[in-house]
Amino acid sequence: MSTLYSASMHLPGALTQEQISSLELVFSELLDSAATSHHRIDDADWKIEALFDGEPDVDMMNTLLAQQFAVLGLAPVLVSVEVLADRDWLAANRAAFPPLSIGRFWIYGSHVKTPPPAGHFPLLIEAAQAFGSGTHPTTEGCLRAAQMIAETQSHRPRMILDMGCGSAILGMAGHKLWPSSTVIAADNDPVAVKVAALNGRLNGIAPAQMRTIVSAGFAGRDVRQSGPYDFIFANILAGPLRRMARSLMPHLADSGWLVLSGILNEQALSVERAYAAQGARCWGMISIGDWTTIIMRPAGFGTMPALWQGRPSQ
Repeated sequence: MSTLYSASMHLPGALTQEQISSLELVFSELLDSAATSHHRIDDADWKIEALFDGEPDVDMMNTLLAQQFAVLGLAPVLVSVEVLADRDWLAANRAAFPPLSIGRFWIYGSHVKTPPPAGHFPLLIEAAQAFGSGTHPTTEGCLRAAQMIAETQSHRPRMILDMGCGSAILGMAGHKLWPSSTVIAADNDPVAVKVAALNGRLNGIAPAQMRTIVSAGFAGRDVRQSGPYDFIFANILAGPLRRMARSLMPHLADSGWLVLSGILNEQALSVERAYAAQGARCWGMISIGDWTTIIMRPAGFGTMPALWQGRPSQ
């Protein structure tokens, strides 16, 4: 059995649902949390709680949260961490992680013994990997966007970049859709990169077909030199996405596709504008709950087909 730690924050009740969701996303998308939740306390203040199956790095946690507090224009609140009573948390987590179908993707843990449905792409992601398990709307939006592109376009990406890869579920999904592609899975967290490499092997993707690289954005030489990319996933957060626009666009192929996520609905326009200023054009948006995924291409690439005009949502 593993020891479970709870990291929690109490926040003023005046914060909006969107502000709380963006703070919770730091735990679920940037930190190695096993689960996250938020709720009102006595119908007043907010509480965010994240569970970890190992002792978390509190300093790193507070640093990442402080960045998001700054984006929101709020004073930072420090995290409180406590050890929870022993129990078989992994078994409990697995029981709460049944197979998940997102379009033709079938996402499952090793505890699942039933075969995937016919015609589906299986993706093995262990239940403890909260980041990129497919259960968050940001990941689901990216998976749906990739399938829409594969089903409606003859474009076959040769080079795929999964920027901020986490578990590398998106890079692996891209390889399932386009088996002849090579994937670069990059993250600034060395632990995430190790997990991504393991997941590639577990899903039968050879190291030559999916290279995992530690890189803060495009700072890593291998990330820069492996482009231009025919397809880029960037499921991060709205603030870092906006700041990355100038460095990202030169690495997108002239006919490439860009899928951006980790974006609250009210942040979508500002992210779109940041990339439009660097020569990209929106081909569609997918909205799931509070979250938006943006699909873009270089503005100079052809005419948008009627199917992609407007802002489709799923």
